[in-house]
Amino acid sequence: MNKETFKVKPVQLDQTIKNIVDAIDKGYELQGFEELSTTEEQRLDYSDSLILKPDYQREYRATLEDESSLIESILVGIPIPPVFLCSSRLKDVQVLNVVDGQHRLFAFYRFRKGKFALTGLQLLDEYEGKYFSELPIEAREEIIGHKLPAYVFRDFPGKKFELEVFNRYNKGTKALTPQEIRNAVYASPYNDYVNSFVNKLFTNQRESLALVYNVTKDRFLKKKVHEGIFSILYVLEYGINKDFKDSITYATEYMKMKSEFANENEEKAVNEDVNSMIERFKNFNDWLLKCTSITPYPLSKEIYGISSKSYKFQTSMALIIPALYRKIYLQGEKYSSFSFEKIMGSIQYSLINSFLEKADYSVSSTNSKEIFKLVENFKIIDSEVSEN
Repeated sequence: MNKETFKVKPVQLDQTIKNIVDAIDKGYELQGFEELSTTEEQRLDYSDSLILKPDYQREYRATLEDESSLIESILVGIPIPPVFLCSSRLKDVQVLNVVDGQHRLFAFYRFRKGKFALTGLQLLDEYEGKYFSELPIEAREEIIGHKLPAYVFRDFPGKKFELEVFNRYNKGTKALTPQEIRNAVYASPYNDYVNSFVNKLFTNQRESLALVYNVTKDRFLKKKVHEGIFSILYVLEYGINKDFKDSITYATEYMKMKSEFANENEEKAVNEDVNSMIERFKNFNDWLLKCTSITPYPLSKEIYGISSKSYKFQTSMALIIPALYRKIYLQGEKYSSFSFEKIMGSIQYSLINSFLEKADYSVSSTNSKEIFKLVENFKIIDSEVSEN
């Protein structure tokens, strides 16, 4: 392998806090676009937008005291460590991902936007409890005019290399979760959609779908919600694969295949495929919402009457339910004449009498071979049978 291929050549590109805040605003605007691609004018307008939370970065966990200390450091002249950025593409736009320094950048951004007051200051007591707008104009000018040292990595040989650089700058911190690694390595427009979908559920946790996918803070931060959705997307499109050992394999394979497809095909073909995925997933979610008339948690055993306080989203059911949905609604018109109630009664009967409820079954509930047989054997049953 050519050593020059893996030569890291960062370029120093110091930025004022004012420019950083503007670039972060642009990044948020770009991430909020519903469209998967951008116009040429937008590509120019949003070039070098700052993306504070690329897929491998952790959710923000700094305290107000930590944030305030950074602002105080600027005002008293204590040097701030440099941030490290790397060029990437988002919706066709060249953007800058934060490899190291997200907490610092977010602290500056939040303070400039009036999101918190200075707390726990050690040196500038007179500014304690003050928001940005309440500081003397000289202090505000000093903050927004402060130049933060920044290094930009351009032309990385791939996402794996970017992730390795991130890991080396974060040695000693908590290891990345497997889903965080998958998000980084298999970046694609498909990921962008799933991340946006989950973020919306997390910010609107009272929505029915947030309950369906059990979008708790812990599952969101560990990207367990994302992982579950990717496994569902695989099953909706391709069905159950008897060779897959668990739900993680479904998520990994789907992300890998779609990332490769996005890299190897023209933009038009990719957008069409992404839109097909979105429509398929939307229709499935609409059906799940109908299922909430039975239980708020249709991706759990509660869908057939087995209640559990601990498990509102179960990985086995997140494979079985979409697999049954696919057979019933996406594979021909065999079941089109049956009512929703008739279909649900048949699903419940099938699940109650499946390997899931056999006392002598000791293998994993996500066993693909067993799930495949369950789906293959599914049929609409008579009301009399279900009542017995």
